[in-house]
Amino acid sequence: MRKLSILAALAAFLVPATLRAQETLELKGSGWVNSKELSLDRLKGKVVIVFFFEEQCPRCIASIPARNQLRKNYADKPVVFIAINSGNPKSVIEDYVKSNKFEWPIFIDERRETEKPFGFTISLQNIYQWFMIDPDGKLHRTAFDEKGVAEDIDKHLSEAKMLFDGISVPEKLKPMARDLEFGQYDPGVSELATLAAKGPKDLQPAAEAMYDKLKPMAESGLEKARALEAEGKKYPAYGEYARVASWFRKTDYEKTATTAMAALKKDKEVQDELAAKALLDQAKALLSSSKKGEKEGAAPILAALQKKYPGSEAAREAAKLK
Repeated sequence: MRKLSILAALAAFLVPATLRAQETLELKGSGWVNSKELSLDRLKGKVVIVFFFEEQCPRCIASIPARNQLRKNYADKPVVFIAINSGNPKSVIEDYVKSNKFEWPIFIDERRETEKPFGFTISLQNIYQWFMIDPDGKLHRTAFDEKGVAEDIDKHLSEAKMLFDGISVPEKLKPMARDLEFGQYDPGVSELATLAAKGPKDLQPAAEAMYDKLKPMAESGLEKARALEAEGKKYPAYGEYARVASWFRKTDYEKTATTAMAALKKDKEVQDELAAKALLDQAKALLSSSKKGEKEGAAPILAALQKKYPGSEAAREAAKLK
């Protein structure tokens, strides 16, 4: 009875009254620590655990070994762990990781853009929040402790799938396989394609089987790009071709995609969108800097972007960054 009361009190402390129900999670921020980029779209079919945390919280720091162990317990399972920081720049989180040996991928939410839609603010009064995205892509709350989170994961594990299920992946290919499982395609896809075509005998059969699992992704990407192009949506089509070209470098898919991109790049609308995006990327890099002077340099770039390319996708995004 006493244990139940303590848990209830803790839950009341951790969950703010203003918390809003969220059906989706959109990662908006300035990059990653401990990981290459992770995309939630590419993690569909997996269990994703999301942990918003306060860096200054002693309890959070004391629990880092348990959280690291939780991740290790599911290292060969279709489960991904993502921590989201509470409004500090990347340099602060890099120091935090180094000092406390936190091993999870950490998304940098310096401006709290990912956090805001939930209606809470992570602080020493609201030290952390846990969520789960199930294999169907549905977002919901999960337990407030590692044991409870593991129990929730286990409930959904049978629904989650690994891309390379049924393939005996050689030890040498396991790091690459894990990156590919979790949507980190560059440079893994092109390296795998090379191994499938002319790799050593002990790796080539597995590489061929693994690459066959990835080919439909390129084919569907090219098909989507062609459909967009046929509808007159030239810049979205360019983006789809560019994605295929980037992921499937040194393959025939790349050749097909880059040929189509070269033709589209002659279009004035596509040229303007690409120029606008280059300015947006420049401004975002400045905004993610820990130096005040560099951050201030983003505003005139964003203003110039919106003035010169007012109808562009980048201009719409720039307006939200002000």
